[in-house]
Amino acid sequence: MANVSSDNKKHRFSLAHKLNLVTILMILAVTAGLLAITYHIQAGRIEKLYRTRAADASRNAADVIDSKMADHFRRYIDTDEFMEVRKEAVASGDETLISNWLKTKPSGVIDDETFREFLEDPEYAELARTDLSLYSDYVQMADSLQVIMDDSEIKYTYLQYIRDEEYFTLVDPDLGILGIGEMDEEVPEFEQYDEYQQIPPTIYHCSYGWLCTAYEPLKLPDTGEMVALAGADIDMNEVRQTQRKFLANSIILVILLTSFCIIINMYLIRHIAVMPLTALAKGACGFAEGENGYSMADVIHADIDSNDEIGDLYHEIQDMQTRIVHYTDDLASLTAEKARAGTEMQLAARIQSSMLESDFPVFPNRHEFELYASMTPAREVGGDFYDFFLVDDNHLAMIIADVSGKGVPGALFMMSSMILIRNQTHNGGTPAEILEAINEGISKNNKAKMFVTVWMGILDTGTGVMTCANAGHEFPVLKGGDGIYRLIKDKHGFVIGGMEGMKYKDYELTLSPGDMLFVYTDGVPEANNKEQEFYGTGRMIDALNAAAPDTPAEVLHTVKASVDAFADGAEQYDDLTMLCLKYKGQG
Repeated sequence: MANVSSDNKKHRFSLAHKLNLVTILMILAVTAGLLAITYHIQAGRIEKLYRTRAADASRNAADVIDSKMADHFRRYIDTDEFMEVRKEAVASGDETLISNWLKTKPSGVIDDETFREFLEDPEYAELARTDLSLYSDYVQMADSLQVIMDDSEIKYTYLQYIRDEEYFTLVDPDLGILGIGEMDEEVPEFEQYDEYQQIPPTIYHCSYGWLCTAYEPLKLPDTGEMVALAGADIDMNEVRQTQRKFLANSIILVILLTSFCIIINMYLIRHIAVMPLTALAKGACGFAEGENGYSMADVIHADIDSNDEIGDLYHEIQDMQTRIVHYTDDLASLTAEKARAGTEMQLAARIQSSMLESDFPVFPNRHEFELYASMTPAREVGGDFYDFFLVDDNHLAMIIADVSGKGVPGALFMMSSMILIRNQTHNGGTPAEILEAINEGISKNNKAKMFVTVWMGILDTGTGVMTCANAGHEFPVLKGGDGIYRLIKDKHGFVIGGMEGMKYKDYELTLSPGDMLFVYTDGVPEANNKEQEFYGTGRMIDALNAAAPDTPAEVLHTVKASVDAFADGAEQYDDLTMLCLKYKGQG
């Protein structure tokens, strides 16, 4: 930590900030989604309620209105004579012109001749004009509609008739007598319906604002003929205002609850993740910065007792530092420079060999696959390594890598890389995502400027599909169903630790039972003979196809024998590391 410049500290975006930002965004996304769903459900229920109310009101209006009376009334209203009277009444604003005209026409409950006799009789003339005329029919229908409005909390109820596909008012308590015969505005939502057809509750926008309207036809009881439409309107403007108030109150509540959750989350993240990781970073960097060698007093000791990945990493770092102390104590016991150098090589070899599985078969109870691997050190200890482990019951991870450094630094870098890859793989993700995460972690604190090439694959043991990614490593070799070994020229990403922000690409190999996958480090193609010629991948492929090995162990022995024959005793400068998988399938 002490080597990190103040400028870098000033401009970096800390893990705490990243975790808080991600969590806050997730909380906001979830709450916004829940709010939207709640509002949608609430709005849908309200609309359904008012649609039902409008439909019930229109049916009630159709039930209480005498269809014969409405038909009789319509026949007089739908005439040129009435339209002339209405035109004059609207122009003058005098509704008595219409009411007086209505009083001159017989009600639907009396015939014309009887009505005229009553009008001519002074004793019954006033009775006829008030109780036996169209005026009395209008008052009766208007009162019935008004009762429905009062009982149902409906904004408007009315009767309409249709002429030439246009809607005209027959009775509307809200408009009064001047509204009789008034043409209604066109509503595009109703154009799909035929004349006098039942129209289900429909929400639309018109000159009155947002309305929910339903129509129910009036039928003559004897013929079933449709003579008018009973309509009911609900003013949805008030409903929408209620919805907006609900939304505003919900947003305020969500903001308060979200703020509370964010505060709790920031506190938990700090104590669960940030503080333990800070302690790990301080302990690891403090150990690495020791200038006078390493001692057990320098080994990390932090108050971390979590049963999770952070706890695992803490114990891994502690074990690694303890081993380093033991190894450096062994080095300190040697006085001669040459002896120390020899011990360093031995120490690195011990570190390297202790990390690599060499007891085969590794998974004796798994019959879907067979594995074999080997590493033959060269003159110097390098940083080659291989690894394989079960991510879960159905997925096998395979890694082969080559670290750039030599000796103890290379061995330590190899060990750290191996631990990081294994831990990151157990955290989940595809090979490309795992390599990207490892590259970010190594590149940010790579003061030694070391790097590692990595090929990684995760095999679905049930299907044979292997997802792979390559970070600057050698091409893998695949033997398919035809028994021919071929190079798979996959797309290479940049080496791990070389540069921050690098992206890697996944690709898939589908293995059938009997297929074999062979991966190796550059110690194989770059093996040299006494004339300083390279062995190359061409000789390797030829050797495999000539020998046709059928097991992973035979593949490795074939390549090793071919390289040894080519080198003919020439000194080698790089490790010879190989890993082979044979897929057998579920059967």
